[in-house]
Amino acid sequence: MPDKRPLTWILAALLLFNAVGVVLILVELNDSDEKVAISAIVVPPAENETLDVIQIEPEIIRENSTQSDMETEQAATESPTQDDSNPDTKPTETVIARVNGADIGQSLLDSYLNQLASAEQRAQWDTLGDVPQKLVMQGINDAALDNLLVQLALQIQLDQDPTTAANIEQSKRNILKNAFLNRLAPGLVNDEAIISQYATLSASLKGKQEYRARHILLANEKEARIVDKAIEEKNKTFDELAKLFSLDDATSYRGGDLGYVLDGQLNAEFETAIEPLKIGQISKPFKTELGWHIAVVDDRRNARPMSLEQATPIIRRKLEQQAIQQYLADLLDSADIEVLLSFEPGE
Repeated sequence: MPDKRPLTWILAALLLFNAVGVVLILVELNDSDEKVAISAIVVPPAENETLDVIQIEPEIIRENSTQSDMETEQAATESPTQDDSNPDTKPTETVIARVNGADIGQSLLDSYLNQLASAEQRAQWDTLGDVPQKLVMQGINDAALDNLLVQLALQIQLDQDPTTAANIEQSKRNILKNAFLNRLAPGLVNDEAIISQYATLSASLKGKQEYRARHILLANEKEARIVDKAIEEKNKTFDELAKLFSLDDATSYRGGDLGYVLDGQLNAEFETAIEPLKIGQISKPFKTELGWHIAVVDDRRNARPMSLEQATPIIRRKLEQQAIQQYLADLLDSADIEVLLSFEPGE
């Protein structure tokens, strides 16, 4: 669907940024097209790679790396405020809201917030009070809607339907399986393996260059030209315009900052467009497969590894993934599996 900014959002922006240029932009951008996430700008894994076991790339241990790819993998298990391994409301926890008499506890709300915010955003939250009110209300609404649908399903005894019951049982099996693997994983990787991997990846960065860039992602050329004009007329800063209008939810809240990126890591069209830019120079609008961009390069330097302390949790997660895949393969090989089906020749 087209990206329709809510009227309340526009009014709030007008109150905060009372400038003629921004008013014009708000009106023009009201009919923008479908959002596109910047995560797609990263070159996809090779055909022989899988989503379960991805080779650790050197950039994950670079100094000031955003680490967003690795952190995203834990989005379903990390909580901004507490352990949410049990999504049900606990008797001693804070009740955040009620829907038709059913409590929505903080642990349940946390599980919905995990789906609404990136791991990098959640890392900035120590308590529920740190979470933006808009996200809290969206999480409450999502939890309330789910509760309402569950109540309606139970009223017509869908939990007793054979197909539904089988799906519930399968979900239970998946939860138990994942709980076992999460318990197993830490014991499969030792400190020596992490240090060795860190040394290898640090050495691989020698002689490589990296840059730090910001960008504003827009749906079409018309929007890009409007924002470009606002930049030229200095109505608002680049950061302010990125926060207001960029369709890249992963970076817009921090002014479009992509962090330090190795040469060749991002989409080739994007890197070609920003390659001739001087430090601090803002590009004219340009198009990639993701949409229209306006970008600025803030720094270029030799690639630097982050410290071993910073890199350890990232490397550990990847090595654990690889170790689990090997454990599963060995487990399958050692099992006595008797196939009782009969197959026709050639099947």
